[in-house]
Amino acid sequence: MNLKRMMIGSIMAAILILGACGKSQEKDGDVSAAAQPKKVVAEQENDNQDNKPDEDETKDNTETVEKDTSGDSFENMNPYLEEETGGDIEIVFANSDPNLVHKYSDKVKIAIEEYQIAHVTNMNESVKHYFDDEDEGYVITYKLRFENNLDEDVFFNASTMMLSDDGTENLYMKIGLVDRDDWLKGDNEDVTRQYGPGTYTGMQAYTMTKAQYERLLAPTYTIDIPMLEDDFKKRIGNDAVFKIPFNEDGAEKASKSAALYADKMVTDTIADKELFFSKEDMNETQKIDEVSITLEGVQYADITPTTANEGRFVNFGDGPLVALTAKFQVKNDSNEAIAKSLIEKRLILDQNRGTMSSQGMLEPTQYGDLQPGESEEILSVYLFRKDEFGLLKELQLQFGPLKDSDAKNLFKEKSVTFDLPMK
Repeated sequence: MNLKRMMIGSIMAAILILGACGKSQEKDGDVSAAAQPKKVVAEQENDNQDNKPDEDETKDNTETVEKDTSGDSFENMNPYLEEETGGDIEIVFANSDPNLVHKYSDKVKIAIEEYQIAHVTNMNESVKHYFDDEDEGYVITYKLRFENNLDEDVFFNASTMMLSDDGTENLYMKIGLVDRDDWLKGDNEDVTRQYGPGTYTGMQAYTMTKAQYERLLAPTYTIDIPMLEDDFKKRIGNDAVFKIPFNEDGAEKASKSAALYADKMVTDTIADKELFFSKEDMNETQKIDEVSITLEGVQYADITPTTANEGRFVNFGDGPLVALTAKFQVKNDSNEAIAKSLIEKRLILDQNRGTMSSQGMLEPTQYGDLQPGESEEILSVYLFRKDEFGLLKELQLQFGPLKDSDAKNLFKEKSVTFDLPMK
């Protein structure tokens, strides 16, 4: 079987399996701001010895402080937790400066100011349902800061989701474990999700069983998108997606994730990625009439599907896989509105061996049109079997043609082509 037929077979298999399985979750977003926290206070008596840091080990960006076994080392940022559960509260992990900020736009952003994990024991019988009716459990409390620096109100549900490292478990927010006065809410008494210009802070809490807590290193915490005029079509930016370190190993994992382009393998915990080559300073610009397309960089990674998503890749066979993610910045200086979801992107393999369409199911979901004067980051993702990828000599990426919301081709069906580095 020649290479072209091999490639086409793999491509069709990939399209079938990814299309059939759909999205693993409904959240899409960006993890570019989810850097390793500057300060981590870690539990030294974690029952999970595999996650226990070496006492002599140090990290450049991580400060590990030995926990006072009295349990009084750290002030509880959510004292309502003790009142609501009637239990004994021990803060086992605290991060007071996580440096987790997401910009929905230049003037609207969300930040995690701090978070804590509390071990709850000796609780009232009536609240054990929070922890699957077990006698003990854990609660993570986030303190969030939302900033609206626009001259108009935005509508923001502050809805969130927390997904386990392997993608198999959705943890659940427990609104009753935070005092109502401490919720993140807007300044309109009638519409609590309406936020005028200003800065707002509030807390959210998620519960975990003991077994769940001991499995987690850096779960994914996703915060929804704000809107203008309470109109879904006027969404601002992309979801905020953060990897939340629970310990030193988690901090290392979060740091690696922050360096990856935020395709859905990262933001939706579909696969773990290990970079083996990247060139992120290309900044090559070509134009389709008055539309500027800049290829900022490319990343090549070995990928391992997470437990929850292994079935989405079965048609690639049992061998290892490679993902190529290309990052573009598109600036629309034309008079036409461009449908972001209809931009065509394809690879040209060794000039004439075949072509490969991008894996839209692994790319951030794009909503609406790129209006005149606007810019947008676009990611393009391609999957290969590693043995087939090793046979390739040259890759080119064709960007375009561009279309409007009615799928009509714009700019005389023109496209641009970039040569991609491979090593």
